[in-house]
Amino acid sequence: MGLFDEIEPTYDALQAIKKLPPDDPIIVLSMIRFRHDLADGRSDAAWREYQDGIGPVLEEYGVKPITQGVVALDLVGPKGQWDVVGAYRYPNPKVLWRFLSDERVLDLIKLRRKAVDDVTMMILTDQRNARGGN
Repeated sequence: MGLFDEIEPTYDALQAIKKLPPDDPIIVLSMIRFRHDLADGRSDAAWREYQDGIGPVLEEYGVKPITQGVVALDLVGPKGQWDVVGAYRYPNPKVLWRFLSDERVLDLIKLRRKAVDDVTMMILTDQRNARGGN
């Protein structure tokens, strides 16, 4: 496929999005480790540019940030694995598919690669309504 590598979704992962319940909201959990080898600040600048660009696109697609934060303490698991964690609520998998197919997002992913050493992204189903919560 070319664009996606080990820090981006594989073709099979992208195809699996189409198999999720099409109208149910989903949460995308994103865990990122920055490239700490770029001491000259290029990683920080690329991340800031990525953040500035991706925010308006997320908003345009109706994606709601649940939380985003810098990891303050590794309580369980490998130390120093992740620098930033974010969770975002997408209206449904179809929106995520369109978002990931948007040329602006693909361009921003290329920019993000300059800042990021590792990424883990997971899709969660929103179980709050299933158990009577909000």
